[in-house]
Order: sequence, then structure tokens, then C-alpha cells
Amino acid sequence: MENKDFELEMNPLTEEELMGVDGGAAEAGGRWKSVRCAVKKNYLALRTEPVYKYEVEIARIYRGTVFSVYTGKVSGNYIWASYGGKTGWVDKRFIQDC
Repeated sequence: MENKDFELEMNPLTEEELMGVDGGAAEAGGRWKSVRCAVKKNYLALRTEPVYKYEVEIARIYRGTVFSVYTGKVSGNYIWASYGGKTGWVDKRFIQDC
């Protein structure tokens, strides 16, 4: 079996694209920044909606993983994020600055 190395392409949304995302309000002056997953066990879910429902999970982010969040797009405890080529919502209580 062949071992192929690959990189995930990460293309965060532009500010204009973020304005069209449902579920939260985009603020002027927001920016993308790198953060680290800080869950104590299990994983941090990347979700299609800013709600705690298993059905809307699109990716799992494990402790110590670095990914990007957009500081200008927040809905309650959720912040807009980009990970593994996907964008969605993560619970900001489980992230820390890099």
C-alpha cells in the first residue's frame, strides 16, 4: 500500500462571503487568526449551525490542533472557523490563542 502525503487546502471565506452566512452577525474589522483546540477530552465539533446538535457536525477537531477562527463572526458561544478545508461554527469556550 502506497503512503501518500497530502496537505489540506484551507481557504477561509472573505469578509463579503461571511456577511452572507446565516446564524450570526459579521462585524467590521474582524480578522482570521490561528487558535488551538483546548478541549480536555473527546473533540471540538465544527458545525454547520451555531447550535449544540450532533446532526450539524461536519468535522472533529482534537486537542492541540491548530485551526483558524474569524473574530468578526460570533453567535453566542460560537465563532466562525475554518478547518480541513471546511468552514463552520465552533464553541469558543474550547479554544485558546496560539
